[in-house]
Amino acid sequence: MGLGRADDAEEALRAAANADEALGHHRGQASAVEALGLLRLKQWKYPEAQRCFEEAREILSRMGQGDDGWRDRPRALALLVHHIGRAQGRQQRFADAAGHLNDALAQFRALPGGDRYNEGRVYMSLGETHLDAGDTALARVCLDKAMASMDIEGAGLQLADAAELRARCNRLSDRRAEEAEDLCTAASLYEQGGDQVALARVRARLAELGD
Repeated sequence: MGLGRADDAEEALRAAANADEALGHHRGQASAVEALGLLRLKQWKYPEAQRCFEEAREILSRMGQGDDGWRDRPRALALLVHHIGRAQGRQQRFADAAGHLNDALAQFRALPGGDRYNEGRVYMSLGETHLDAGDTALARVCLDKAMASMDIEGAGLQLADAAELRARCNRLSDRRAEEAEDLCTAASLYEQGGDQVALARVRARLAELGD
């Protein structure tokens, strides 16, 4: 997947899912099917991605107490609910997406000790969903929370993504100065993280603002 070899990735993930199924290893099978769903998201095949995530959730439902991966099951289920919400948002099923994303948020908060990083990721997805639905005010609230979480967690590239999303929110709200500030934050973080593609994209928008 990282090399962009989608066909090879799909072949490997299906082989992994089949091997784990043959062994009755539900956690491994669900992980492989989940990864296939993430591949489908990268390919913009959103209905197929959603079906993969729903299949992975059904596989996890077969796990019994004491099975390998049982302790991680609540977190794994929360991740899948998050992914389902992302896929629905991409299909412009905004109400369904928001419902699943808020459910995922509650599940991450209910984990022992919580999961601030994934809470931040869900807030990013909620912010993007609200942006796509045209609700910039609610999007801003979610993206502020996402940035706060990622800053605390020291997740530089995710903080950059959140800053870039908030810049988009500011652009749609005609707040050019705040947009530029968020873009500068994103550019600095992308440069530190070595994401040259994202850095070029952000710098191009900053150049437009400077014209």
